[in-house]
Formats: sequence, structure tokens, C-alpha cells
Amino acid sequence: MAPRTKIPTLATVGYEKRTQEEFFRLLADAGVQVLMDVRDVAWSHKPGFSKGALAETAATAGIEYVHAQFAGNPKALRVKEAETAGLLHAYEQHLDRHPEILDQFADLVRGYADAGKRVCILCFERDPGECHRGVLAARWKKRRRGRVEHLGTE
Repeated sequence: MAPRTKIPTLATVGYEKRTQEEFFRLLADAGVQVLMDVRDVAWSHKPGFSKGALAETAATAGIEYVHAQFAGNPKALRVKEAETAGLLHAYEQHLDRHPEILDQFADLVRGYADAGKRVCILCFERDPGECHRGVLAARWKKRRRGRVEHLGTE
């Protein structure tokens, strides 16, 4: 009998309407070990959620911070599309035109998963249905036949 392979799981989270304390408590409760920032620009008006502050707080919490800028929603798309549905569709088309993005993303996630680390991708929007990370996670799930867990969507 062949050994059962573990189904990979990718978590996602948005920091909208959260304090940094609430955000990191959510990650700790979910057992996240790697916080992968998939914003094109890892900067925020919200204190504590720009790249430097996130990386510092993550390190203090024992979580590795990685900025996967290549998987971000490019500014050119964000400028062209004002409506969420149009923007998400544009990001889907962007991934279709650049399959190497999903290849690189899947390889990065697999590397951490193979090391036994739980990965969570991060963006702003609380609802993954309103965020490019939801598209990215769905594409990853289909390709890897994995599971996606959206944290703190309530």
C-alpha cells in the first residue's frame, strides 16, 4: 500500500479592519509559520502593515515574512479598473498571459510546505472574493489539488 500524501493547504488573510495585534493573533491561532505578502507594493496607510513593520512584528512572533511581489496585482491593472469585478478579471487575464507567475508562486509555496511550514498569503481586503489573493489561491488550488483556508473572513 502506497503512503498517503498529505493534501497541501494554503491559508489566506486580509488585514482590512484589523489591528496588528488582532492580525497576528489570527495567524498564531491558525499555526501560520510563513506570512507571504502578495501585494505588488508592500506599503499601507494602516500603521503596522507596511513591509518593514510587518517583517519586524512577524519575526518577533516567530513567523517568517516573505514579500512575493511578483504575484501582486500590477499597478497598471489597478489604475485601469475601478470596479472590483473588472479588476479581478484583469488579474485572471494577467495570470493567463504570465503562467510563470503561478509557476513561481507554486514553487515558493511548495518549498515551504515541503519543509513542513504552514503558509498564509496576505493582502488588504478582508473578503478574499474582493481581492486578487482569492484568484491566486484558487488557481494554486486547482493546479496543486490542494486546499485553501481563508482566515478571519467573518
